[in-house]
Amino acid sequence: MINIIYILILNFTIFINANEILKKSFNEDSTAWTCITIQQTELVDGVIWTTENCTMDDPLIYPPLLTVNSISMDLTNIKVRAIPASADSIEQLQTVPEMANSNTNNNFIAGINGGYFWRVDISGIWIDDVCRGKTRSEALSDVSSDNVNNGIGDGLVKIDGEIKSNNCNCSGYSRPAILILDGQNSFIDVVYRGDSVDDSVQNAIAAGPNLVSYDASTQESYVDIPSDDDNINILEHAANTAVGLIVDKNTNLPNTLLLVTTDGSDECGPKDYTCGLNSKDLASLMKDKFGTSMAMSMDQGGSTTMWVKDANTDRDGVVSRSHNSEPAVDDGPRNVANGLFIEVLSN
Repeated sequence: MINIIYILILNFTIFINANEILKKSFNEDSTAWTCITIQQTELVDGVIWTTENCTMDDPLIYPPLLTVNSISMDLTNIKVRAIPASADSIEQLQTVPEMANSNTNNNFIAGINGGYFWRVDISGIWIDDVCRGKTRSEALSDVSSDNVNNGIGDGLVKIDGEIKSNNCNCSGYSRPAILILDGQNSFIDVVYRGDSVDDSVQNAIAAGPNLVSYDASTQESYVDIPSDDDNINILEHAANTAVGLIVDKNTNLPNTLLLVTTDGSDECGPKDYTCGLNSKDLASLMKDKFGTSMAMSMDQGGSTTMWVKDANTDRDGVVSRSHNSEPAVDDGPRNVANGLFIEVLSN
């Protein structure tokens, strides 16, 4: 009991400190990036996988080289689409490669991990620090509109019109970001805990925090991590996963979707810079390096996974690393509740 109380107090203390830092600095523009391309592969027409080694302008903080994987998808290409997927197993948890291979039509070509979830795979006491107060009993209950905390997923997932999980209504998830997927009408919305999407939305996936927002009137993007977001992962330096949209300024509509992972470790806290990026610098990467107009974070740390079909076959197609180990000894992929995939549409 003492350990549980200590963890709760620690989480609350980190949140208070995080909120102060957010107010002071997290929405300031960040520094430039220098990247060297390691490889670039066109998976299908309009879908490109790139691996780069990147450095920031502040070499005293980060490791000399940060490995970044990205998938860019042309939103004007009607032969492909981005779509969420949920774990298709009795445990409701799968690795990203397993999720991809469970796809009935076997037409996923790349993907990343999705949003936060309750770790039902951990026996004994476990505290969900994103949806604080959500119980194991709720996590193991069927998804329900009557209780949005029911189900393993902590964030909303909607696939072809069917809600697979809801945004939980707990502290720790006050300002979830939702990627709404609808071709060039795609956008990222920042909502409040427990909120859902309009019934007309067919495909969406939520996590957070929001990273970058776009002002259509000025056609300018800016780092935008909500100051009232109490997501404890905002400050953690870790492996990271993000999604972004690039807007065509001639039409003010998105023309490119980006899936991004940055290598790193897990559970390193807000002061261990060697473990990877925090949310502020992930926002900088998405805005300043990739030029995204809108961007949001997905689950991070040990959950961070990028999968590319037929790549890196000794690791089931996983091209990212969520721990700093070489060769891969224990660096995943972790079982997760959902993911976001690029799907080739049949004629």
